Amino acid sequence: MRAGGDGQTREILNQIDPDFIRLRTLKVLPEMILYKKVESGDFVLEGDDDIAAEIRLFISRLEGIASYVKSDHIMNLLEEVDGKLPEDKEKMLRVIDRYLALPAEQRLVYRAGRRAGVYHSLDDLADEATYSRIDRTIRDMEEKEPGSVEKHLSRLLEQYI
Repeated sequence: MRAGGDGQTREILNQIDPDFIRLRTLKVLPEMILYKKVESGDFVLEGDDDIAAEIRLFISRLEGIASYVKSDHIMNLLEEVDGKLPEDKEKMLRVIDRYLALPAEQRLVYRAGRRAGVYHSLDDLADEATYSRIDRTIRDMEEKEPGSVEKHLSRLLEQYI
């Protein structure tokens, strides 16, 4: 089983036309019952890029509703996904497309900056001093222990639960 949706949520929301849709990213901690399924591979948590693509698909298929969509929690990668349907739908999709179009290195720097609470929007990547500091930290971590960046980003998310 994957953590991602299968379209049922979208279908229900299209039917009920809620006033508000708030996005939340799932983080499973070791003390949670679901953690055993994650460890065994019975439940697969998606990575940030896959979650962004899934949210894009989700929003793109919301039709005929006038809901406000908000991605306003530190657990969510793209805080800028925010707006009223249907008029802001394309704006929200452009934010996601902009992130997904970044080279892998820039996506990783953004993810690290976001998870550390330094970045709040994709425009924050333009701050060269901060970008260089985060990039250098990532390189140092990977040089000392390959694979450590993803572990570190996961631990950063745990502090927000």
